[in-house]
Amino acid sequence: MRYLPDWFRKDRDLNSLFTLPASFPAFFDRSFAVDVKDKGDHLEVEAELPGLKRDQIEVEVTESGVAIAVKVEEETEEKNEKYYRRERSYGKTERFIAFPVEVDIDEGKATYRDGVLRLTFPKTHKEGERGKKLDIE
Repeated sequence: MRYLPDWFRKDRDLNSLFTLPASFPAFFDRSFAVDVKDKGDHLEVEAELPGLKRDQIEVEVTESGVAIAVKVEEETEEKNEKYYRRERSYGKTERFIAFPVEVDIDEGKATYRDGVLRLTFPKTHKEGERGKKLDIE
């Protein structure tokens, strides 16, 4: 026996109407996994972007970091004798990753294989050389 009414049942029923179909890509959570690795003499940025083509990915580099933008367009179509359904989805997501050390952006390289975007940038300073001691006058 229920003592309190299910106050949120109507909300759950209504919200279920707006859930995205499972066939839509995971990019609609507006994020993708990124790892930044210090490889000694260079910095490596890896982004997991499975199922995309190169022309759907944009990379823009500045002195302070790198921006990775992804454009997704998907169209699904289902036919049955009683219904016909066609859905389209469009989306763009972007992440900015700040460089933890100074890098040479002119020597940066980008590769995309097996759903992984890999960016490499040589470091311009060795660890511990970012600061400078000032004499006090």
